[in-house]
Amino acid sequence: MKDVDAECIHDMRSSALVLREAAAQLHEHHSTLQTADIDHLAEILTRRSNLLVRLLDDLTTSHQADRDALALSLQPVCLADLCRGVSRDRGSFAGTDITLQVSADMVVLADPMRVTQVMDNLVSNAIRYGGSHIRVRAERSGAHINLTVSDDGPGIPHELLDTLFKAYVHGPTSHALGGSGLGLAIVHELCQAMGATIAYDDADGTPTFTVTFPALPTTSAVLPREPADHSHSAVFWSSEEELVQRLVTYVAQGLANGEAVLLASTTPHRHLVESGLAAMGLDPTALKASGQFVPTDAAEVQGGLPRDDHIDRQRFDEVLGATVDLLGRRWRKFRVFGEIVDLYWRDHQDHLALDLEDCWNALRAKRPFPLLCGYETDPHRDHADIRRCHDDVEAA
Repeated sequence: MKDVDAECIHDMRSSALVLREAAAQLHEHHSTLQTADIDHLAEILTRRSNLLVRLLDDLTTSHQADRDALALSLQPVCLADLCRGVSRDRGSFAGTDITLQVSADMVVLADPMRVTQVMDNLVSNAIRYGGSHIRVRAERSGAHINLTVSDDGPGIPHELLDTLFKAYVHGPTSHALGGSGLGLAIVHELCQAMGATIAYDDADGTPTFTVTFPALPTTSAVLPREPADHSHSAVFWSSEEELVQRLVTYVAQGLANGEAVLLASTTPHRHLVESGLAAMGLDPTALKASGQFVPTDAAEVQGGLPRDDHIDRQRFDEVLGATVDLLGRRWRKFRVFGEIVDLYWRDHQDHLALDLEDCWNALRAKRPFPLLCGYETDPHRDHADIRRCHDDVEAA
């Protein structure tokens, strides 16, 4: 990154020197300059200022990506709306024709601002270096949506293909046309951060960039409506079938809403939930790969939390708190199901179950999110303390 910084700083210094010289000319000779000279200097100031801003923006984004500090807000993004905006902003260039083939049902899970950055870069590159006819197209492929940007230009020189997405790779005309050399590297980093991929291909003679996003999951079953809240709820169940049915609905609702879902359940229950999701037309493997569905082994976590017969708050923060924090930094919305409390409850370690409920409530006080806890019903025990830990209580 140091070499990239040095090149970028060199370019910024060069632009700053040009700006200083142009400003000095206007300041010292404004009374004697011809109109054409003033217009020329004004054009230099505008062009170089835009380049400087772009260099600073690119350098900032690149540094954030290097530190894994990119701000994200993953959510459902309608590509049709977003692409119309990019086309409207960029389609005013003389001699450029942008064709959109993106239907309204092309909805992906991504950060709308970052997708705009990606598309703005790809379309701008096509305008600068490609042909006059640009096509933006989206189509679904299983659990993903492929968004392509193609043009009728000469394409990328073959000698650059192996390093195309590396920082500071310049084509033969990119310096002359104001390229920062960071654009495609940043596009690659943004795609990776969002769980997307980007590739280039011109095998059929058409230069094409393809960005592959996780699609917003859709279910084959109609899901019941649920209130939009951030409550801490408990569900008491007497049979696994009842619990799994409730969990499949809870998880599927979150996924279909474009939320991330943390499922802290026993392994047998996770397998049953994943089977239920698959029966609804959802792909648990793809959902886990995209980071939208995050299963955690409740039994494994259960053994690592207690210390001195109490829940270790630091250990809770390191394991469950860190996972929730990561979801909160990446996703606009997320929800959690927790079964760890029930494992303590079933072992008659009521104090550990209540301690863990307190930890969850302290975590939710920092950032509210929907939390559903599952308890197996025991007619011979008093559930009053457990009920008091929750905003709502329901039977499966």
